[in-house]
Order: sequence, then C-alpha cells, then structure tokens
Amino acid sequence: MHGDESCLVRKISHYIPLSDAERRLLSELERESRTVRRHETLVDEGETNRLFVLDSGWVYTFVHTPDGRRQILDLHFPGDAVGTNQVAFAESTYGIAAATDATICPFPKSGLHGVFSNSPKLTALFYTFAMIDHAAVLDRLRATGRMPAASRVLLVLLQCRARLRIMEPSSADGFELPLQQEVIGDMVGLSNISVSNALKQLREDGLIARDGHRISFPNEERATELTDFADHYYEIDTSWFPSR
Repeated sequence: MHGDESCLVRKISHYIPLSDAERRLLSELERESRTVRRHETLVDEGETNRLFVLDSGWVYTFVHTPDGRRQILDLHFPGDAVGTNQVAFAESTYGIAAATDATICPFPKSGLHGVFSNSPKLTALFYTFAMIDHAAVLDRLRATGRMPAASRVLLVLLQCRARLRIMEPSSADGFELPLQQEVIGDMVGLSNISVSNALKQLREDGLIARDGHRISFPNEERATELTDFADHYYEIDTSWFPSR
C-alpha cells in the first residue's frame, strides 16, 4: 500500500467519495498481505474460492480447455478486488496466477459482510466492477473472432493502459508492459510468434511506440478506431447508486 493508505480505497475514491467509515470498511480487507512470485498459481480451477485485494503487480485469471490449452480471461491490476465475481460459488470456476511478482491482501468471503451490510453504495460499486470485467472479456472475445492479430494485441494494450491510469494517471502517456508474449497470446488466441509479429507490425504502422518495456500510442485516435475500443474503466455511471 502507499504508506498507510489502502490500495482499494485509492481505486474506489476515483469513482465515488468515501466517508471515513467506508474507508475503514475497505481497509479491513487489506489487513494482511503476502508476496507472490511471477508464475505462481494463487488459486486453481475447482479449488475453494479465495478473494484478495491486489496491492502491487499484475495477476490474471485463466481456464484450461479440454485439450489442455490455457485461456486467459482477464488481467488484474493494483486496487482490484480479485475473485469477488466468484462469491456465488464454493469452488472457483477459474484459476488465478501471478503475471509478475505481486503483493496480495487475502480476505475471506465473510470480509464482505461489513461492506454489504453497511454501505449500499459500495455494494453497488462492487457489482459494477464485476460488470466492467465482464464487458472487457466480451470485447476481447469479439476481437478474437473478428479482428486480425495486430488489432487483437492492440486492444489488449489499450485495455491495460485504460485500467492502469485509474491508479497511475501518468500511464495515459505510456506504461511499462511486464507481460510475457505468451500471456498476451493466451488472452486473444495467438501463438508467441504471432504476438511478436503483431507487435512489430504495430510499431511499423506507428500505432505503438516501444522504449524497452514502455508502451505508448503515437496515434491513439487511429488505434481506437481500428479496435473499436471503448474505455469502460475510467468513468462509470454512478447516477443510480444509493446515496449512502
């Protein structure tokens, strides 16, 4: 966490003002933390569902197809409450693994009791986060079925930047991409070679610029048009939220 401030509080404060009581409710979810390493599996498919706040690093959710191949469903970034869209199930329907070294703050399902019992506004926001994650997956499914390889990869990069800038406003100008090409490929149905070729094509076409691991978008308007990208993350409709 940044000093004594809850990572989850910082993310949620981007969307709605929080009372001191609501800040305390959220901070309770981050009382404990532990470090995990890149490639470490945090939850496997069919295991008891476990929840955590991601304090630093990146993780991803995944499933395996019947022939053993991995399909990555979504990425998660600092401030995300990972696994909350699985609370309806005793066993997780997907696995969770670390894309980078990371710090997580595990909490039991019962940790949500205080939030849901005392703050309808926070309850509405947690529901909204689940819907945002769903929309992101649908966008990538559409891209996988309809777009060429370069556009699929470009969509993943635009989604990463959009989600990172909630917590790191400077990411709007560019961000560090720590993902292995295999992870990107498993998100949009591409081989490592296809991802490598796609990144090369995007650079040659002036749609991305790379400086080491740093990614930026010199022609953001064109990149958005090619992928039909919609930023579902930075701003959300809170007009229907309860007032407390």
